Amino acid sequence: MAHIDMTVASSEVGPDAVPSLRLVDSVRPLETWLQAVEEAEEPCLLLDRDGVVVAASSSCHAALGLPTVGGSLVGRGLLEDVIELVDFSASRLRLRPDEVERIPPLFALSTASLARGLMRIRAGGSTWTLDAVATPLRVGGAVLGSLTFFHRV
Repeated sequence: MAHIDMTVASSEVGPDAVPSLRLVDSVRPLETWLQAVEEAEEPCLLLDRDGVVVAASSSCHAALGLPTVGGSLVGRGLLEDVIELVDFSASRLRLRPDEVERIPPLFALSTASLARGLMRIRAGGSTWTLDAVATPLRVGGAVLGSLTFFHRV
């Protein structure tokens, strides 16, 4: 079965380290999505099977309330406080880790099925809602990542 290894050279470890896709078994299944995601006008995000961001469109950074310069998402896991997810209550409490695992980009990975749902994001003093649609990306039946599209509601 083909798979991808994500590697970060030890000299690159730090906040700006970016994982690199390595050819394994003559296949680069997620690499075919990299350019499409990076150049997309729509807010979209590509995760590897561990929930690490491999690519994100510049409009995705804006939709998530992050700066578009510097690729602040790539190489980071969504569970590493990349975005602040809050609940739908009036108090807007931060989501617990078990709730974060159910957001569409991560739920598509864990269930190997299409996932759709609303996510509430807080950045600075603003809070907004995103509609997210995520699909798992497979090769030979194995889930290697997920592709998610966002729309502000």
